[in-house]
Amino acid sequence: MSPQYDIGRTRVEPAPFSRLADPFDPDAPPKPPDDLASARFMAHPYKLRGASGWEKNGVTNVIEPPGWQEALGIDGTTPLKLNQESATEIGLVNSREYQTALENVYLQALALTLNRFDFDVKWYGRGSNTFTNAGSGGFPTETNTLNPTSDFGFTKGFAAGGQLLVDFANAFVFEYAGGSASLHSNIAFTLTQPLLRNAGRQVRLESLTQGERGVLYAVRDYARFRKQFWAGVAVQSGGYLDLLLALQTVRNTRANLQRQQETYALYKELFRGGRASVVELDQFFQSYLTARSAVLDADIALQSAQDAFKLRLGLPPRIPVELDDALLSRFVLTDPAADKLRDDLEAFQRARLAELGAAPPVADLKAQYAALRGLAGQIPAALEKAVAERESWTRRLERPARPGEDPEQRDRARSAHETLIGQAPELAADMKKLVARIDRHRDGVTEKERLPAWEALVEDTKQALTLLDAVLAAQTQTRIYLIELPDVTVREADALTYAKENRLDLQNALGAITDTWRQVTVAANALKADLNLVATASPGTNPAVTTRAFDFSTKGGDYSVGIQFDSPLNRVAERNTYRASLITYQRAKRSYMALSDQIEQQIRQDLRVLARLRLGFEISRQQLLSAARQYENARLTLLGPRDRRTANDTTTLNLLQALTNVLAARNALATSYINYEQQRIQLLLDLEELQLDQQGLPTNAAPRPADAAPAGAPPPAR
Repeated sequence: MSPQYDIGRTRVEPAPFSRLADPFDPDAPPKPPDDLASARFMAHPYKLRGASGWEKNGVTNVIEPPGWQEALGIDGTTPLKLNQESATEIGLVNSREYQTALENVYLQALALTLNRFDFDVKWYGRGSNTFTNAGSGGFPTETNTLNPTSDFGFTKGFAAGGQLLVDFANAFVFEYAGGSASLHSNIAFTLTQPLLRNAGRQVRLESLTQGERGVLYAVRDYARFRKQFWAGVAVQSGGYLDLLLALQTVRNTRANLQRQQETYALYKELFRGGRASVVELDQFFQSYLTARSAVLDADIALQSAQDAFKLRLGLPPRIPVELDDALLSRFVLTDPAADKLRDDLEAFQRARLAELGAAPPVADLKAQYAALRGLAGQIPAALEKAVAERESWTRRLERPARPGEDPEQRDRARSAHETLIGQAPELAADMKKLVARIDRHRDGVTEKERLPAWEALVEDTKQALTLLDAVLAAQTQTRIYLIELPDVTVREADALTYAKENRLDLQNALGAITDTWRQVTVAANALKADLNLVATASPGTNPAVTTRAFDFSTKGGDYSVGIQFDSPLNRVAERNTYRASLITYQRAKRSYMALSDQIEQQIRQDLRVLARLRLGFEISRQQLLSAARQYENARLTLLGPRDRRTANDTTTLNLLQALTNVLAARNALATSYINYEQQRIQLLLDLEELQLDQQGLPTNAAPRPADAAPAGAPPPAR
């Protein structure tokens, strides 16, 4: 068979460590647990006493084999660690659907053994032993006879339709009254050869031919199912990537909740100082509650998706799992250390704003300046990391444009990159000025200048936050542009040709046309007359010699040769079958054409969707960049020097909208990326280009890096 049909594991029984394994003897299994109501009808069907002995092989009260969880390394409390590969391996061992698909191949092959057996030598042997009493009153009116007989032989079917029967039989008769005995044997040869109906290899070999081809079709179907199973577990809707997307949504909503909570706390301090109205405070409180509700919804969605995924793997939903989220690292848009620094600065800012109207003592002010100096001193390290990441972006922009790349998006990326290059020195200079200003203000703290010193401390804190926000914005922008989709370089014409040459289901549909075409010939043959040549030879032992079982003689034999004929006067059922076979043949051709057209539609749709998803990803990228800038500007306006009573009315709404836009854009970017990867794998499936190893894991599903050289001929979707 072609390597394309490789189906990996061929042992039909589940692995011993599988949840589907049966630890008992399959030929003598113990009685399984039964439904109590149903058990009554097993013990007393109708008015009868049920059979005894059902429990002779023992009784078990379990359906699942004990210890299968230990094979996974879990004990009910330790979470099962999953990634794409381990999830696939677990599913291959425990999935009920996968096991059923493998058993279907076995059952198809099992039926083939019977088709093949029709052309093997089929031996048989039988015998009987009969005692007969006749009459009464003793000899000579009463007889007692013992008559043992035996019969042994074989049959053999031939490809042209003939049938050979060879039979050896003997009979022994013993009469008790007179003590007489006789022994007779004969060999019978019967050859039957159809000459019209049921004659010829086309008719006689049809069932065997269809059985052989049916196994090939089943193997192809299973080979394709294995690919679809991997894709369904690792990538497609409801699979591992969907879990990661749900996890990323949870993280995005939690990050939004944290920002909402921090901003709400800031608004409470501004309200206490008379710099925000109660309406603005309530607006943010409502937004904060909405964010909390969104987190709850996202958590529930993730848990539900995990339970459904565990069912797909053949695991009970109660098992806790832990997802490997390495793929989501690209969506971490800021350095965690910088995020912590920002949280510390915001907490410091809120603490200072809480001191409104009562400047702290000089010693406390100096300690606070020292704390701010320590926090501000960490900002340059965050800037250095952002600049280092920008170098990767620089290398990306230096490579040649990829086919189909949007020039407008590329120009926009270059413009943003140049802006960041010019911004870095300015930020570094501003950081030095800030540190110097903090030192100067700290040294100038006196009892008389406590309030101005406190106001300067608040302003310096705002400046530190502004600089850190600028660094985080630059890092966010860089990391957003570093997220790239894998390249898919394939021409539509090449893809269509490749798919129609390699799709396993299309090959099966093509074979089905020939199958139905052969059936027309077979059905037409059934309309013919029955004309059979029958020849028999049956030499037996000499009837005059009753004690020599193997003394065959022509005197004790029969020989014949003849023709059997049955006219085709009643063939209505056969006529109907023939007419139906003609229609079935035409339907098979139409089915093939329909499947071919559907494959063409699938490929074209896949390529269109991939192009749309790539464009949608770029749109989501720009939306996130715009939302991030909107959020940064709204924060600057909130803490800027303008009059709060006039500015905050719009600023609050802008900040709320910015937070909403950032959340939506981050979710959209992750969704676009995951959907693109799912569609890329779908293209591999539709092309029949996805290849699996013996373990059921892909050998060519990894994405081609975006900076790789364009591919030539298919395999095209890597």
